[in-house]
Amino acid sequence: MSGTDIGFEEYLSTLSSRVSNQAIEAATGIDDVGVVAFREEAFTEVVLATLEDLGQLADTQNCYFDRRLGRGIAKVNAWGLDEENGQVTLVTTIFRGLGTPASITRTELNQAIDRALRVFSEACRDWFSEMEPASDAFDMMQRLHEVHDQVDRVRIVVIGDGIAADIGNLDTGNDALQVQADIWDLRRLFRADSSGRAYEPIEIDLVQWLGQPLPCIASPESEAGFDVYLAILPGNLLHQLYHEFGARLLELNVRSFLQARGKVNRGIRDTLKDEPSAFIAYNNGISATAEWVETATSGAGLAITKLRGLQVVNGGQTVASIHRAKDRDKIDLSDVYVQAKLTVVRPEQVETLVPLISRYANTQNRVNEADFSANHPFHVKLQQLALTVWVPGEQSRWFYERARGQYEVAQQREGTTQAQLTRFKKANPPNQRFDKVSHAKYTNTWGLLPHIVSRGGQKNFVAFMQQLSKEHGARWEPDSAYYRHSIAKAIIFKHAERLARQHKFPGYRANAIAYTVALVSYRTAGRINLEHIWDEQLLSQALADTLDSWMTQIYDAFVESAAGRNVTEWCKKEECWRHLQTLDLAVSAELEAELAEGQALPELPTDGGKSTASLTTQDRENIARVMQISAEEWVHISGWGARTGTLQPWQCGIATTLASYAAGSWARIPSDKQSKHGVKILALADQEGGRIGSEDDCA
Repeated sequence: MSGTDIGFEEYLSTLSSRVSNQAIEAATGIDDVGVVAFREEAFTEVVLATLEDLGQLADTQNCYFDRRLGRGIAKVNAWGLDEENGQVTLVTTIFRGLGTPASITRTELNQAIDRALRVFSEACRDWFSEMEPASDAFDMMQRLHEVHDQVDRVRIVVIGDGIAADIGNLDTGNDALQVQADIWDLRRLFRADSSGRAYEPIEIDLVQWLGQPLPCIASPESEAGFDVYLAILPGNLLHQLYHEFGARLLELNVRSFLQARGKVNRGIRDTLKDEPSAFIAYNNGISATAEWVETATSGAGLAITKLRGLQVVNGGQTVASIHRAKDRDKIDLSDVYVQAKLTVVRPEQVETLVPLISRYANTQNRVNEADFSANHPFHVKLQQLALTVWVPGEQSRWFYERARGQYEVAQQREGTTQAQLTRFKKANPPNQRFDKVSHAKYTNTWGLLPHIVSRGGQKNFVAFMQQLSKEHGARWEPDSAYYRHSIAKAIIFKHAERLARQHKFPGYRANAIAYTVALVSYRTAGRINLEHIWDEQLLSQALADTLDSWMTQIYDAFVESAAGRNVTEWCKKEECWRHLQTLDLAVSAELEAELAEGQALPELPTDGGKSTASLTTQDRENIARVMQISAEEWVHISGWGARTGTLQPWQCGIATTLASYAAGSWARIPSDKQSKHGVKILALADQEGGRIGSEDDCA
């Protein structure tokens, strides 16, 4: 390391601690495998989380694959697919144990790249057909084979716990395939992670890219602390920039919006194809920020020669569509130009000013919430609750990492002696640590969205934040009851994780966990006593046994129901979730006794037909299930049923009645007959696409 890299030793210590904690948690419940066996996977997970936060990667799926194929070895640790842009990302790890950083030679780097590329080349050759089905590796190879004809770029991300040599020119011997190598060693990780930015800045020499400076107009000087430039960008320049840097160009808000939307704007594409010269007139252009620009003046006026830290805060859909138009649709961009406003913001203002620029620039596309960032009021309040609410007994608390690495920073502040470390971990046990992505996972799983959870951490987090804003508004803050129940959901999920490790499934472990927890929530109709789980900080034996006995049945069910389809992709579909909801899973007498005891139904009105004492188990489940549905949803179902003729008029009437009960905060409880019909109406709506969002599955 150079002498300027102050704090590297502390960073290495923090990284080692994060990897160790990750490995320990992953190994919990495994008797015959040591923690050491998990360290490479833990290192990979920790670094990938960092790269996601830095905007270097979108969702990737962990998949350790290391075996001899043909004459060589094939190895990856994770992979990702961007079908829209025809790009595969393969992540491969060089891990030596996080000791004293040693050199990673050019030979080792090239070997790692070759091994990752061998995975893709063997997938193209249909090698997956020789593999044992029902594994994460099988799904990866099958999926890569399915899309290989549409892939023209492979990005190899090499992460290593050493100091990498200069790789030099990359020669893969494959002219038909564009291969990009991206090396992340400890030096680069440290510099990016400690920069205080939510992204790694991009430096662009416009003279090199365009062959000349970019003409522009500058705003009058002001005391506001930033400068603004207006320019006209050639479409080919935007294509080249996005081709080179991808989602790194997009500020987090825009990147999250594009992930959630996932569709190319047809109007943009049609204009590019049919009226390219009119594009600048029809399109609103882009807004971008930069940390620094270099300008020059000539007889033609002012022009930008270089810039650093470019981030598109509005117009991401325009940029992505232009890139696709040329790459996928072979549209000529020579007559395409885009207007751009470039705001130059000092580095110390990036974290505060850029989100505001993004928010106000994006009103057209309604990306109005601050954001999907750690500074959202929800996450700030959740962290405050974690710091002040101790678990019963007041000996420990759950630690919420609002921003990556806060746990290790807090640990270092406590002190470095063994006694100080012991005291910190007693008060903040590593297995009681969670972050915003895992919180979204626990909440959405319990909230009956396992198919969304199965789409990956970032996509699920975006869906969680959008739903949070929809239900409560952009500025809502959780209270202590919400926090306690959130921790109860975390305890349930973490217990399911331990069970999945003990079952040693060959693949799809994450799907087995999400679907099992969601089905327990669904079948018990919200009657699990979360407050009791918080009080005890563990599950009852009846609930633990239910999770255990159901998990293998659920695993077998979603693998079988895939019916030859890629299981990983199948688990991401709402159709899979609706199918699994029909499983005949037995609720034990012990668990049913707990549910009945914890049932919080008030007495029915005298004309309701039955008192709560005479309700059957099925009656209670039906009542609880219809009460989980919002007034908005019942209104939607009633209108859908009448419009399509799927529901009889009397069924639409029941849905409308239930909507009125829901709008009144269930001051009136539906009768057993109303609830029985309501459950059947819900089943029809699920089956025929009558639920909110079913017709446009874009969550």
